[in-house]
Amino acid sequence: MKSLEETDALLKEANLKLTPTRRRILKVFRKYPFALSYNDINDSVKEKLDKVTIYRTLKTFEEKGIIHQVLDTSSQVKYALCNSSCSKHEHQDAHIHFKCTSCHQTYCIEDREIPSVPLPKGFTEVHSSMLVEGICKDCNELALL
Repeated sequence: MKSLEETDALLKEANLKLTPTRRRILKVFRKYPFALSYNDINDSVKEKLDKVTIYRTLKTFEEKGIIHQVLDTSSQVKYALCNSSCSKHEHQDAHIHFKCTSCHQTYCIEDREIPSVPLPKGFTEVHSSMLVEGICKDCNELALL
């Protein structure tokens, strides 16, 4: 699902205007299967965009349930596309994230939920995240060649 029509449909579903900037940034997210940082996005857009414009677009996308922040050990915040069950009211991003120690990409492993952790008395969970580090499928395949 990478066509302009499908990208526009996603923006319309989130009640967002179909601006060239939003289209470009969303197209970048739809192109890559891993989480992206500001630098990744900025490097991927053909026509360079203002830094503030990119960050505002990311904030808007996150608020509308289009993307979510990804736990990562790098110093940069990374974002990934949400699945179809996310909304502006609630993100369904309680899944495992996997960071490859070879290519340094971080992937959403959406079909694996974060295990429940019993907390001590008086503690209340608000949000959980889990990062697993290892070698991704693509890097494993390259190592076999």
